[in-house]
Amino acid sequence: MTISIPTTREAVRAVWAQGVPDYRAVTDSAAADRVLSGLLRAALDLLIYRKLAGRRDAIHMVGGDSEGYRRYAAANDRTADGAVVLAHALAEATEEARLFGELFGVAPPFGSCRIVVLSVEDGCAVNRLELDPESRGGVSWYGRFDNALFSEVAIGFALFVTHLVANVFDDDDGTETFEESFQYVV
Repeated sequence: MTISIPTTREAVRAVWAQGVPDYRAVTDSAAADRVLSGLLRAALDLLIYRKLAGRRDAIHMVGGDSEGYRRYAAANDRTADGAVVLAHALAEATEEARLFGELFGVAPPFGSCRIVVLSVEDGCAVNRLELDPESRGGVSWYGRFDNALFSEVAIGFALFVTHLVANVFDDDDGTETFEESFQYVV
């Protein structure tokens, strides 16, 4: 049986269904870049859809507390912390994009957010770089590749995206909101 790399949609659906995305098929930094970039793009699309892009405090409020992720089986201390780190990085990036758009009189370049995951001996660091309006943005994995470490980061990103999809606005348990918003995950 061949294990395939879950798409962003499959990862978000797995987290929502109280499962854990299986990233064992990711074996190198290039594949890690693609998976994490897909999750990042979905997060940015959802921030725009939810009208949170450019609202740093709102992103911090919606995604900046690890307890909000604990309702998912995929959440543990490290993956929930990874989701929070992504929320904080995107809050800063979306504010920077908004200011850039105001300064230059163009649409904010939300999609040009660049995140670097630096893998080191005792873990990793997730860092946001400056926006590059000329690029598509995305995520780059630097340093040694370790699948267990990558899986923690990817699951953290998937937790954040799932949380944005299911963020409850209409007093439901998240089910209605999830199904309505899931179409925006590509």
